Amino acid sequence: MLHRHHKLTYESSLHFVTTVTLERGEWFLGAEICTPILESFEHARAKTGVDCLGYVLMPDHLHALLFQQKEGFAVAELMERFKKFTSRKLRPTTYTGVSLWRRRNDDVPVPGTDAVKTKLVYMHGNPVRRGLAASPEDYLWSSALGLNRESCISVLFNAGRVWRPATARSCV
Repeated sequence: MLHRHHKLTYESSLHFVTTVTLERGEWFLGAEICTPILESFEHARAKTGVDCLGYVLMPDHLHALLFQQKEGFAVAELMERFKKFTSRKLRPTTYTGVSLWRRRNDDVPVPGTDAVKTKLVYMHGNPVRRGLAASPEDYLWSSALGLNRESCISVLFNAGRVWRPATARSCV
């Protein structure tokens, strides 16, 4: 069920989405939870037909840069599917709350190609600013390793997705 805060979005629209754990609990710290969280995000993304241009899964939140090709509620549906599944099936056993995520998520429209670069740099720099990695490419739960930020604009004109699930890399 779509709630009133879900925005109708338009064909070829870009979105910078952030969703936060309910109690700002730092639940996403290892491969045993991060891998299935990102796999479920990819599953929801594929079901809704939204392209993910970049992402980072932090210990207490997820950022994603999304490209919606068709008019409608696809981004809202993606986030709803993802949050519902992960709250029911993938929440850490140490968390006893009903929902893993806050009900609302931030969905900021991205106005153009310069803003895409800015959002990607901000998003991929998050683990470095938090002291979780020395460089964006060192953080396992991010698209920074598989994404060339200099050519990210060409992604907007190419079919398919550019993000790489963390399971494609070895987790040390």
